[in-house]
Amino acid sequence: MRSLVIAIDCDDVLVATTPYFISAYNNAFGTKVSVAQSRDESEEIWAASRDLRLERLDELTKTDEYFKIAPTSEESAVLQELSSDHSLHLVTARRREEHERTKRMIDRDLPGVFTSLDFGGTDGSKGEVCQRIGADVLIDDSIYNFEDALQRGMTKADMILFGDYPWNTDIPESLEGIRRCRDWDEVREAVYDIANAE
Repeated sequence: MRSLVIAIDCDDVLVATTPYFISAYNNAFGTKVSVAQSRDESEEIWAASRDLRLERLDELTKTDEYFKIAPTSEESAVLQELSSDHSLHLVTARRREEHERTKRMIDRDLPGVFTSLDFGGTDGSKGEVCQRIGADVLIDDSIYNFEDALQRGMTKADMILFGDYPWNTDIPESLEGIRRCRDWDEVREAVYDIANAE
């Protein structure tokens, strides 16, 4: 079995961020936004202009409730197992303002599991980060990040599309055949398939 370098996204892969934001936003502002509408830009849905919506969401990242979001015990167990055989790297697009809190979350919930924390936008696009760290596998929920990684030398066989979300249901032709894992048990199986491939 090969030891792999695995790049893992944070939001909606490692932790369920979108459900938190939708619930907190609805509670705070009396809206009825659904997870399926979370990527919709409509001012009517959010009851706010784009700038006001982004300002409100930014405020939600500063709350104690946001900091308390954590991987489930099942996710933690799989990550602990994978880290004993492979080199795990958190590769996230979180903004600079969230870096310190993200590091504290990882130290609190998954100490010693990740070899590095890399922040897309600050450290480069996710494809650039994967190229720099020599990633063998990318686990992400965003189609865009796979397109970027493909352009930088990764193959579809190296990619795991995580979750069954409204924003990643439609897979473009360029990514047809990519492996989808709906939970961390499936991720574990997929990683070991990749590690044991000839």
